[in-house]
Amino acid sequence: MQVFKAALRVFAKHPIYISIYIVYLGFMGLFIGTSNIDAPQDEFVENRPSIAVIDRDGSDLSQGIADFIGTGTTVVELEDSRQALQDATAQSLAPYIAIIPEGFGEDFARSLENGGEAPLIDTIVSYESIAANMMNGRVNEYLDIVGTLMKSGAANTEAEAVEMAARSMEDSTDVTMVQLGESVPISQQYILYMRFSGYTAMLGIIVCIAVVMGTFNRTEVKKRDLASPVSALSISSQIAAACVIIALITWAWVNVLGLVVFRDSLAAVSPIALGLIALASLAFCTVALSIGFLIGQLTTSEIVMNAAGNITGLVLSFLGGLWVPLEYLGASAIVTVARFTPTFYYGNAIDQITSLRDFSATNLAPVFGAMGIMLLFTAAIFAIALAIGRLRIRSAEAGGNAAAQAAH
Repeated sequence: MQVFKAALRVFAKHPIYISIYIVYLGFMGLFIGTSNIDAPQDEFVENRPSIAVIDRDGSDLSQGIADFIGTGTTVVELEDSRQALQDATAQSLAPYIAIIPEGFGEDFARSLENGGEAPLIDTIVSYESIAANMMNGRVNEYLDIVGTLMKSGAANTEAEAVEMAARSMEDSTDVTMVQLGESVPISQQYILYMRFSGYTAMLGIIVCIAVVMGTFNRTEVKKRDLASPVSALSISSQIAAACVIIALITWAWVNVLGLVVFRDSLAAVSPIALGLIALASLAFCTVALSIGFLIGQLTTSEIVMNAAGNITGLVLSFLGGLWVPLEYLGASAIVTVARFTPTFYYGNAIDQITSLRDFSATNLAPVFGAMGIMLLFTAAIFAIALAIGRLRIRSAEAGGNAAAQAAH
């Protein structure tokens, strides 16, 4: 096993690659994952939207509306000017802005006496905020209750109706989280981390394995290996085994790091779902292993290896949608090209696993289908790399019996 040990020594003698491409990028993935703030999966957290109220009326009703809107929300103080409202809307300072016009209270009371249509407050509601849109409906409900209390005689004054309506809207209920299926949703932080870790695994494995392969493919080293009593098959097998160990080290680092850091948010997630994500990551690492093997067959220059590894990792990660969801790119041509990359199927496998609530054969079929396609990429790239390696052995530069026979 001398060749196997030598290959691992070559890997260990490049700590700069290990620290940058594996360790540092692993921690960068953690930073990206933890930068996404998502609520704990085991408890209900009420959404508190940011709101602003511009009261131009000053009546009991307008004050009641302002108090009602401010309950359970984050109130943003805004100046009553066109410029301030435009700035608040453009900067999303307050997804919901209520503007109560002058004379609103009098118009509301008059509409009740005459049986006419009740006036509405002016609102600026962000289409991106579900909570803001719900608040708009709650305000209309509040006004309906005030109007009903005043028309029915249950409240003698506007102030009394406002107070009674506020009390009726204070009713709440306890919320209990119920798990549907065999697994709770996987933390978005962990999903983001694992998607970015596809880039980490690809870059780390490609560069480190290419360096090992390139070292053994140098002409002088190749000549000594072919002249040794160890068969070419044994040498290749031992180098391949060392490359597999390197890939497994990278895979284990990425997965263990994520499970340790995000353990609290993953505590209630089914071990089957986490195992499937780890399995998808392992399938993807085999693709990176084959690419590193191929680059190591093509060149012995570490500069070229680093450039090829970085360019390959960046292009495949972008095209495959690991960094930016493909639907955000818009261009259908890019989506079509993405389907010819292994990173697309890695991201697809994670998406499929994320949406699982039970692990029936029907639901698991798309997951294993994506993994199978990644393994097909691995086999195809390995076949190309082996063919190139065979040509190198038979070349005059390589030396050995095969090269000598080809020369004659």
